[in-house]
Amino acid sequence: MKYLITLVLVMCLPAAAINLQEAIDIALENRGDVESARMTYESAVWESRNADFWFLPSINGQFAIQKNYDIQEMTIPGMGSIPMGSEYSSIAGISVSMPLFIPQGPAGARLASRSEDLSMYQARATRMDAIVQVISAFYGVLLAQEMSDVSEEALSIAEEGYELASHRYEAGTISRFELLQSRVAWENRIPDMISAENALENARAGFAVALGQDNAKVAYIEGQLDDEPDILLPETLNEARELMMAQNPDLQVAEQMKLLGDAGVDMARAAFFPKLVFQTDLNYQASRDNIRFVADDYDRNLIASIALQIPLFNGLSDISGYNSARASRLSSEAAAQSLEQVAELSLVRSWNNLEAARERAAATESTVEQAFEGSEIAVVSFEAGMITRLEMDQAFLALTSSRTNHASSLYGLRMAEAELMRVTGMMEGYIR
Repeated sequence: MKYLITLVLVMCLPAAAINLQEAIDIALENRGDVESARMTYESAVWESRNADFWFLPSINGQFAIQKNYDIQEMTIPGMGSIPMGSEYSSIAGISVSMPLFIPQGPAGARLASRSEDLSMYQARATRMDAIVQVISAFYGVLLAQEMSDVSEEALSIAEEGYELASHRYEAGTISRFELLQSRVAWENRIPDMISAENALENARAGFAVALGQDNAKVAYIEGQLDDEPDILLPETLNEARELMMAQNPDLQVAEQMKLLGDAGVDMARAAFFPKLVFQTDLNYQASRDNIRFVADDYDRNLIASIALQIPLFNGLSDISGYNSARASRLSSEAAAQSLEQVAELSLVRSWNNLEAARERAAATESTVEQAFEGSEIAVVSFEAGMITRLEMDQAFLALTSSRTNHASSLYGLRMAEAELMRVTGMMEGYIR
């Protein structure tokens, strides 16, 4: 019984809250897109390692037993038929092939190396995009929580106002119309609270998805909308542009796309050059009329050769491959140029959004202070009979609107900061 009570108490305890850094750590560990990008990079690393050792020899061993069902015979008059071969034959040996001059080897190594670098920067960009989504979902929950609190407080204030109006109506100090206005103001806030609670549940579910977890797993957040990022942001647009040119993963991807296009053309061009290969075969061959081979049956056969292969005509595969590589290079250059233009546009847009978001946050903060002071004055004035219930409701509506606008402006500020950190490549500061 004691164990059962303890278990129930443990199950009723609230889940531990996580901060933004812990949320990012969980997302980078659990998200499928991050893991996919990581494994793609890992695959490219192994491909590059394999291509770097193109000059190593190729060694193969073989062992075979062959049965000949149709043995040629030679007929000699007076002597009968003489078989021209054995029914069973066997071969065992090893062959070594050593590339001496293979243009595709160094070209393939360069191509694989460019692919590895491209995968690395693409994985880096994927991690940063995942962090942006986590930040958006994290502060989205805080925004929804603030909206829910505002709606709940507004409903509570409206309910208290209705109770006060009821007492004043019974005392005969207000009319039936003012009492109905107070009740309508109270009941009108109930749908707002329901919508805010639903938005909070949706925000928490979205946050779980951003962490790479099950939707049913609710994560509780530790933080505030006015918490500034731990990463120090650039102070000027020129400083931000310098950081972007040095750290932006999209620009690094664009650069690697250009280099990969050049490496692809070099690889296709290498198909027109001759190849020089050294090969040696050491074989032991045996033949007999039954399958019971012994070591004395085998005779050694050692062959060494140097082969020069000159491509003369391979249909249109070489020419088409070369032209295809050139077209792919032009396509990569065009895509890289587009990425560079988008990065510059994102920098200017994120900087302007950040400046505007800071101004909105400062303006709405002062508005909240004024609206709060106005609501306190309205309560005292209404109790003293100096203003009507409608005027007091307007004061509280202004407070609710100002708090809502301030919360939205803080969320916009956090998103503007995240966008600037993304375009300048500063999101690496969150990766541990």
